[in-house]
Amino acid sequence: MPEIITGLKLSEGIGFGSIFISKRADIEASGREIDAGQIEEEISAYKESIQEAHIQLRKLRENVGEHLDEDSAAIFDAHIMMLDDPGFNEQIINSINNFNNAEKAIQLAGEVYITKFESLDSEYMKARALDVRDICMRLVANIQGVQLTDLTHVDEPVVVVADELTPSASAQLDSKYIKGIITATGGMTSHSAIIARSLNIPAISGVADILSKVTHGDDIIIDGFTGDIVLSPTEVEMAAYSEKLKAQEEREEKLKDFIGKETKTLDGINISLYANIKGPEDLNDVSSNDAEGIGLYRTEFLYMNRMNLPSEEEQFEAYKAVLSDMDDKPVIIRTLDIGGDKELSYLNLPKESNPFLGERSIRFLLKNEEIFKTQLRALVRASEHGNLKVMFPMVTTIDEFNRAKALLIEEKEKYEAEIGKELNEIAAGIMVETPSAAMISDQLAKHVDFFSIGSNDLIQYTMAADRLNEQVSDLYQTYHPSVLGLIKKVIDSGRNNNKWVGICGEMACDHKSIALLTGFGIDELSVSPKKILGIREYISEIKKTDMEQLSESVLSCDSAEDVLYLIEEHLNLT
Repeated sequence: MPEIITGLKLSEGIGFGSIFISKRADIEASGREIDAGQIEEEISAYKESIQEAHIQLRKLRENVGEHLDEDSAAIFDAHIMMLDDPGFNEQIINSINNFNNAEKAIQLAGEVYITKFESLDSEYMKARALDVRDICMRLVANIQGVQLTDLTHVDEPVVVVADELTPSASAQLDSKYIKGIITATGGMTSHSAIIARSLNIPAISGVADILSKVTHGDDIIIDGFTGDIVLSPTEVEMAAYSEKLKAQEEREEKLKDFIGKETKTLDGINISLYANIKGPEDLNDVSSNDAEGIGLYRTEFLYMNRMNLPSEEEQFEAYKAVLSDMDDKPVIIRTLDIGGDKELSYLNLPKESNPFLGERSIRFLLKNEEIFKTQLRALVRASEHGNLKVMFPMVTTIDEFNRAKALLIEEKEKYEAEIGKELNEIAAGIMVETPSAAMISDQLAKHVDFFSIGSNDLIQYTMAADRLNEQVSDLYQTYHPSVLGLIKKVIDSGRNNNKWVGICGEMACDHKSIALLTGFGIDELSVSPKKILGIREYISEIKKTDMEQLSESVLSCDSAEDVLYLIEEHLNLT
């Protein structure tokens, strides 16, 4: 009898194949003791393993770069940087000098870094512990002469099942044969998830006992849209999922008809449809899905997954690449947004008891002006290459915005003096993520050039419910009247002051939310590139006038449940 189990959706899609169980290589550091006469020999063995790892990782990076985006390939840049990290190397050499063999010294140093990453609140930074584990395992394997996991010889359709996939193993994935990935652990920011999405391979995680439920070679179906895994499927189930896959492929083909079309309602109202990106590596998706601009360039990814701050030149090249590629389309670049669930381990910032209410985003930047000025100077330089708009995150007061904009103007004037010419004005706006900013949006609108509502944070701060905390997930209510009232106030403040208002976050992607936002008068939606064509299709099927009636009625509701009922009733009628 078939069995259906459900896990966490990491990458959408439907996959069929036989089960390929990928077990971690059996690599354990030797506990053998060494004496003073063996220290140099152990140090030499360690240095040789480093050299070998450099060659292996550069080859992996090259192979990944041939069939994946730059974001996936850059995983191995971070690994190479760690191999070269003076602190990491010094710790291992010192450990060998204290009579630990090379393998044990590597293991001990790795444990220090792994413990540090796993203690952080950010899921993204916790996932980096796997990078350290992967690097240390590679170094020990090189000393022992052991071959790590190899998926390059797979030559038939399979679904890979594993406790976890290391970055090195993930780099070997080939969508020609790998039709799905199921892991016991791993989240949205794990490297296997990032690479799976790049390759459009369905992936599911969080199935703790998956290896005890499957047998190598058995048939399996993976549904990345629902998180369902069908073990030992029947012919009827295979046929049903084949039809579902066919329907999905046909829909994706149909959506291509919307490439080159305006994003416009049935009654002729235009809404700008922009893309969210992490960096230049996302530009292919932006182009192929016909985004009208970049609504959110998350620059924190330039600062993460590395051992030190990015230089001005490195930032400039990244910003320039995006601006140049987008021609004269708007590119909204958000300044560094760390804190809350995003941490930079190399800054050694003090631990906060409540980081979401602490020194995050613009608060951090205004207290660390040199870091802020380096980024602003890189942005100013890059502004010559496209239509740049700068956005400051987590602004709660007018003073914060004015101080941030003054620093932007200061860096712009310095650069203009250096090059001997004036640059075009750089629009400066804010993300509205807090009730305080929303409540004074009418005053803020007199200072800013635009608003972008960060819906995820605005909901959690309004409802005082951490969106990452399962214990209060029922209180994280997108459609609570208080949330909708604040959004409406921001949009009205923008319109009354001739400033456009956009929105990003989950609300920008959900059809029910889009219906309300259209009625409220939103100017722009910023979403994942792959969602653009589907949203363009949806907007083309609704009327703004109908949605205005809906939006007026929901503001008088008493609860999120009442709002949802009204939306569903209205959309079924229109």
